[in-house]
Amino acid sequence: MILSLYEIAQHTGQVECKEEMIKEIKRTLSFDAALIGDLGIFGDRLIPIGAYLHNVPAERLAERQSMLGEEIISSDGRVTTRDPALRASFGRRGNSVATDIARSTQDRAVLAYCRKFETAHSLTFVSDRKVSGRVTAISFWRASRRARFSDDAVALADLMLPHLIQARQVNERLTAHSAQAPATSVISDLSGKVYFAHYDAISLLQEEWPQWSPPLLPDELVAALRSDRTQSYLGRRLAIRARVEGSVLNLSVARRVSAASTLTPAELRSATLAARGLQYKEIAKQLGLSPSTVRNQLSSAYRKLDVANKTSLSRALMEAGILPHPCA
Repeated sequence: MILSLYEIAQHTGQVECKEEMIKEIKRTLSFDAALIGDLGIFGDRLIPIGAYLHNVPAERLAERQSMLGEEIISSDGRVTTRDPALRASFGRRGNSVATDIARSTQDRAVLAYCRKFETAHSLTFVSDRKVSGRVTAISFWRASRRARFSDDAVALADLMLPHLIQARQVNERLTAHSAQAPATSVISDLSGKVYFAHYDAISLLQEEWPQWSPPLLPDELVAALRSDRTQSYLGRRLAIRARVEGSVLNLSVARRVSAASTLTPAELRSATLAARGLQYKEIAKQLGLSPSTVRNQLSSAYRKLDVANKTSLSRALMEAGILPHPCA
């Protein structure tokens, strides 16, 4: 099974990797639902920043903080949380911990949350290594009160899960430059308090607002979404669409597509030379084309970039990173 995890890591994309790893483990360790995810550490806050959910509704992440409250991590790594499974796992990082929810707490909010999402028993593993400000957590859940995780299941998880984490890191390195999903997600309440943010979304938001970090969305973004009937935001580097789902704000965050990326290679060559001040005949001579061909290419480039003169053309190409900005 361990060899299979590394085989999966080398031959699948990031989403498929997690799916196939869960299927592989489920052949031996039975469970009803599962999560492979990362917890980002922002000051003293723990915020989910990446999660693959197996047989788990997305509302489970969205409602966790509203029902159970925030989770705080101290400088020595101890976690303040109402979740008995997570608290026990952080107390024994690097080990698998089985938790009988009903026997581990009398907290009504926790019991209500677990009843709502059909969780009676939890088997959780929190990595003892922090990578890039995040800690990996893996949870398996069973719905039946009678289906406790045995000592053998805990021992099996202790053997497998460190390899699952390492194989996942191998997969992330191998697929780092492959095409990824065009958008990534953030879930917050209506005031902008972040419940979940994929780490790709955090990176994009920090490109737009370099000083920003969770747990609150940037003020400018929240104000823009409130004032925009379409619930969207178009920034310098990213485009965001929002969807209200009850008391939850679901954001789809994507890198803004530059109009310059729609130019053909021939249009881009002519437009770059024109932005540098060359005339039609000079561009035609340099590229070995007729002046009429250059004129047609530039006309198409002007239309795609929505510009009317060389000054605007130059500015558009600089904003797209194709031409360097002039030195101050």
